Amino acid sequence: MTFARMLVAPTTARSVSERLGEAALIGNPDRRVRAIGALSVLADDALAFCDAARAAERLAETNATVVIVPRSVAAALRDDKTLIAVTDVRSAFIDTVAWLCPDSARPADPPPGVDRGAAIDEGATIAPSACIGANVVIGARTRIGPGTVVYSDTEIGRDCIVGANASIGFVGLAYHDRADGRRSFFPHLAGVRIGDRVDIGAMSCICRGMLSHTSIGDDAKLGSLVYVSHGVVLGARAWISAGTAIAGHAAVGEDALLGIGAVVVDNVAIGTEAMVAGGSVVIRHANAGARLHGVPAHEVPAMRRFGPTPRE
Repeated sequence: MTFARMLVAPTTARSVSERLGEAALIGNPDRRVRAIGALSVLADDALAFCDAARAAERLAETNATVVIVPRSVAAALRDDKTLIAVTDVRSAFIDTVAWLCPDSARPADPPPGVDRGAAIDEGATIAPSACIGANVVIGARTRIGPGTVVYSDTEIGRDCIVGANASIGFVGLAYHDRADGRRSFFPHLAGVRIGDRVDIGAMSCICRGMLSHTSIGDDAKLGSLVYVSHGVVLGARAWISAGTAIAGHAAVGEDALLGIGAVVVDNVAIGTEAMVAGGSVVIRHANAGARLHGVPAHEVPAMRRFGPTPRE
């Protein structure tokens, strides 16, 4: 399922272009903008950006109807597309989001207690010192530990346990360096989606997504001090040992095991039932069933199972 942030006040491609100053508008200027998303967005009348190396190919595939692109892009325009050509694509996207969604930079810190806009099942247990924000959903029999902060647009399923002083739904580290030297924060428009029977250890941090939800599948187990960055996808039954760090938009497959202190760099995919030894640093995609060890991690013929079952 792809993500789209719906706008409270829809606008047009012309208005976006005019706000950006020296942008060149290509196509229908009156095309509506009712949502913001990535190039994979499926929502109608959505705005996205594209600065990929294969920009023309990506533009031919996307369902987004208004796209901010580099001036160098000379794509064959479909009738259902409007392009906004700029010098710095990411700066233009950041500025547009700041205008259309002024509350999107960082979510507000919820005070202790449960916000009236949250939907908490009556069977859930929330520690008095926990902070539960607006538009949070927490399922039956889930337990939220003391000092934990759950930010807006977070959904936690049934029978989950979240340890003390965890942070769920704040932003990750994402900035864009402009040509003039300014460093601008990249907006996090999406949220966090956590399945059923998930354990999250004390002092772990689960960041909200930027243009896709951060997602944790059913029955996943995360130790204490785990860091899960924006847009990460953890498959069902994944085992993430204490101190592990998973960078933005990485994906960990179902039944995969990551040893204590492992690091997965951004945009890397680890296949189902793969195992990563403690302290290893994964810098490239790993196939299903792979056994990885080292810095950088490399495949080894065999690895002794760790994590879910104690050694004899």
